[in-house]
Amino acid sequence: MSSIRRTALYCLVPSLIFASFAHAQKAPDAKLPADTVVARQGTAAVTMADIDAFAARIDERQRPGFFNSPKRIEALISNLLVQRQLAEQAEKDGLDKDPSVQAQIRISNEEILSKAAVEHYRAQLKEPDFSQLAHEEYIGHKEKYVKPGRLDVKHVLISVDKHSDEEAKKLADDVRKQAVENPDQFDALVEKYSEDPSKAQNHGLMTEAGSKRYVSEFAAAATALKVPGEISPVVKTKFGYHVLKLVARTSDAPQKFDEVKTSIVENLRKDWIDKQVGTYTDTLRNQPVDADPEVVASLRDRYGRVPTPEELEAAAGTKAAPQH
Repeated sequence: MSSIRRTALYCLVPSLIFASFAHAQKAPDAKLPADTVVARQGTAAVTMADIDAFAARIDERQRPGFFNSPKRIEALISNLLVQRQLAEQAEKDGLDKDPSVQAQIRISNEEILSKAAVEHYRAQLKEPDFSQLAHEEYIGHKEKYVKPGRLDVKHVLISVDKHSDEEAKKLADDVRKQAVENPDQFDALVEKYSEDPSKAQNHGLMTEAGSKRYVSEFAAAATALKVPGEISPVVKTKFGYHVLKLVARTSDAPQKFDEVKTSIVENLRKDWIDKQVGTYTDTLRNQPVDADPEVVASLRDRYGRVPTPEELEAAAGTKAAPQH
């Protein structure tokens, strides 16, 4: 596509999106027919059916985001047009009669049809009512449905990269002593002493301090603090020595069934469907396979043999053998 045409298409696409949006506002259910031509180039044309076919390859949840980008739409239309023109040229040159090309086309078609077969099977499933199962799941695993409490701390880090271990520990002990004597001045201690590189952004504040985002020693020290304002003992991690002050702490809060019912039902539904589809495909996969071992073994040499570690070791041993 020439730069002029590319620019024209790029400028046109946002206009088309805006026009489609305005049209959708008036008639939300209206859709252009599948044979509507989106763009032409040379002898090729791309229709809505072509765009729909491409969209079917994208996860349904990701489609809106994909088509929200004019640049992606432009690239898609351009690629489809070039691909169609190349395919037409291949047919003119008789390449579609080449046995190798025909085999690739067959494999591609079978891949698409197999996916369609699975989707058709999935759509035909008679789903049970998951409401009761969701309630049983909730009752049996209430510990899973809890809003984590808040655990925020501020900390001073004395780095062992900038001091010897002994010096860092001594300085951290002094910082803790000052913090215990004047907990209200902890922010000033952070600014004066902390050598945490993130201090400029967070001023020593570490949220969700008991989570796996932090090294275990730091998380354990944060979790041990109970009352806001409490100062921790000096804690050593791979980064150095820390002094922590508890900023905020709230307890975990159990969620009510109505708050989590929708997500539980959706998870149960997904697991049930995946299990049904897995069982269906396994009936095919587990049928007896009649394969010729020698033919299968020949595949290793068909495309260029890569020596196994054992063969390489044996070859090395042969080369190293003493000559007599």
